[in-house]
Amino acid sequence: MNMQSDIIILGDWGTSVCRLYLCRFHQQELTVLARTKGMGIKYINNPESRFFELCQPWIELYGNVPVFLIGAVGSDTGWKQTSYVPCPTDKNNLLALSKNFSARGLNITILPGVSCQNRHHLPDIMRGEETQVFGFLSQLPSTTDKRLICLPGTHTKWALCEDESITSFVTSPVGELYEVLSQHSVLLSPASVPSWCKSSFTNGLRVGMHQSSNLLHTLFATRAYQIIDKRTNAEAAGYLSGLLIGSDVKAAMQDFDIFSHVAVIGSDHICALYVEALEYIGISTEHFSNEDATLLGLQTLASVKWRDLAADTSSEQT
Repeated sequence: MNMQSDIIILGDWGTSVCRLYLCRFHQQELTVLARTKGMGIKYINNPESRFFELCQPWIELYGNVPVFLIGAVGSDTGWKQTSYVPCPTDKNNLLALSKNFSARGLNITILPGVSCQNRHHLPDIMRGEETQVFGFLSQLPSTTDKRLICLPGTHTKWALCEDESITSFVTSPVGELYEVLSQHSVLLSPASVPSWCKSSFTNGLRVGMHQSSNLLHTLFATRAYQIIDKRTNAEAAGYLSGLLIGSDVKAAMQDFDIFSHVAVIGSDHICALYVEALEYIGISTEHFSNEDATLLGLQTLASVKWRDLAADTSSEQT
């Protein structure tokens, strides 16, 4: 079994899903050789065993390669707990507080999360999204300009960045709230939740942004529309989605009112909804895929420590 010094395993192991990448890292260029996917931290009891089950074919082929992980794998329910780095922070602060350990002959690095006191003077945290932010920033010209980045999802993040650092952020649990209301309230019928109506989404967007200053006063219309106007569950689901996203975007633009342009990082579907909401109120956007941002971020962070990682694996080989 031959150890390859230019091979590394990178991973984004979140609460809901685990994504691992077998990569060749040569002269600061990253090539993905293989991918695998597994369950998130909340679904498993033994992260170490699950990791080696997923990666065993790679380890048999390449030996004891370095491993670099981000996300909930570093939480108090993960593999090894890492602390939160307070804002403002850059990639060097993350690396300084990373957790380095050995497991079954492999050198493992788990990055910490990021914390802040947000614009409402309340505590906030993220794990994993910070790497996507640093990945996005890494492919931009060096600048001291402030940037606002939206990372929509289960827990949507609005991150304020300046001079290659995250200075603050705000979390909106839009995706989780939609799931809870869809599955555990009278607003929607769970059986039909996966489908929803685009025109109703646009209507919900309009209400969330312009018709009311209070989300709570507009939520129950999701149910009332079905009773009074005989709207279908798909139409109600579209309204609810638009209402939540519209309310989120409206609040973010009030919090970060100096921005006319927002970078949106995430999957094509959810980003398209946020792009529509932002452009609806005249905010220009650019979309960057979450996988590209994650891999760029992992490459950027791993490259800083690559000589140490390669040296460690070389000494183990000898």
